[in-house]
Amino acid sequence: MKYVMVLLVPFYRVDNETIACESAFATHLKELLPRISQWGSEIVIHSPQMTEEQYQNNKHHLAHIQCQQENIFYVESYPVNLSRASFLLRAPFSIWPKIWSVVKSANVVHASVSKDIFKLFTIISLVFAVLLRKKTIVAMDIDHRNSAKMSYMTGEFSRKSYFLSQYIYNPIISLQLRFVSRYCDLVMLKGQSLVDDYGKGRSKVKNFYDTAHDLSFIINEEKLARKLSRIERGSDTIKLVYFGRLVGYKGIDDMIRATKKVAQKLQAEGSSKQVNLSIIGAGEMLSDLEGLVDELDLRDIVSFHGALAYGTQLFDELQKYDFLLAAPYSEDTPRSVFDAMACGLPMIAYDTYYYKDLERTGTVKTVPWLSVDDMAKAVIALHEQPERVKDMVLKGREFAINNTQEIWLDKRLSWTEKYLA
Repeated sequence: MKYVMVLLVPFYRVDNETIACESAFATHLKELLPRISQWGSEIVIHSPQMTEEQYQNNKHHLAHIQCQQENIFYVESYPVNLSRASFLLRAPFSIWPKIWSVVKSANVVHASVSKDIFKLFTIISLVFAVLLRKKTIVAMDIDHRNSAKMSYMTGEFSRKSYFLSQYIYNPIISLQLRFVSRYCDLVMLKGQSLVDDYGKGRSKVKNFYDTAHDLSFIINEEKLARKLSRIERGSDTIKLVYFGRLVGYKGIDDMIRATKKVAQKLQAEGSSKQVNLSIIGAGEMLSDLEGLVDELDLRDIVSFHGALAYGTQLFDELQKYDFLLAAPYSEDTPRSVFDAMACGLPMIAYDTYYYKDLERTGTVKTVPWLSVDDMAKAVIALHEQPERVKDMVLKGREFAINNTQEIWLDKRLSWTEKYLA
């Protein structure tokens, strides 16, 4: 039996027996497989193909899966860099027929809605699955409804793009959500507002956390005690960090500007304290961000460390810092927020809906969206409140213990057993 996942996560076929993908996702697949054994003896991924260049640039931190050995297989779809025009031309003749073939062979189809309405890929698999009476699971990661307005305010969207997105594209995404909420067997959405607005009281529509850490990654008692002691004693340097993909909408340039403001405020106050920002990750924005650091003359306090594979090395590194910064320019639901909690790493973030929702955990401090100055003020204010920071560390660790990947996979398993019965 095949448990088919139709995704936008790019994979790369190294050879006939080996595939590669983002390391945390590979870990998730390996954890998932034994839990879905009653619905599938193997997982089949159908997703876009990573380019050779992308693979070569990132293979040192990608995970490699041995297909036959691990019962995780890959069916290639279109190249990940395929243009919208080319997709539209190919879709009816090659892309969609291949989806039909993959879905027809499935016992369960696991996919999402398509946020790019010019590349209807994942949603087509769900439409086909409903038509073929296959069991269906849907996972949706971001509440899209405010993104057009946010993109317009940041200058990413023109007025035309804003109106097209707000009044044509978003309604099409909403239509997809209404379809899956009504016709699919289990629907998991990130954010209670999505559940309330599209679930309409249906018990099969659930709010979920997409965590990837396990108990071994959570800061241990000995390191926790040292960290709490260090916070209580105070330190001469405020250590800030960002980790993840270096892409534009993450707002890493605002984090750099906020770091400069912190340095300026400390200097203006005559403080001997210093600040530094470490950026861990790889992506298309690296050269632009390095240029900004040079332009702002921040090479002595902002450093780039490259990507680290998901696992012990990354988590050990993150435990060294004081605060994680998050400054998304549009709605975002990153897994990094839970990884930070596992490391005892409090967060200072723009008040987008997901961070605002997680502020109730006591480990996230939000500031007004796009306010670099308020982010800088929050860094200094929290650094001067060690008892509050210690509380944030402890609450984050407790949340991480109670929300490991294993716990959430088991919870999703119980939902699957109930709604796919």
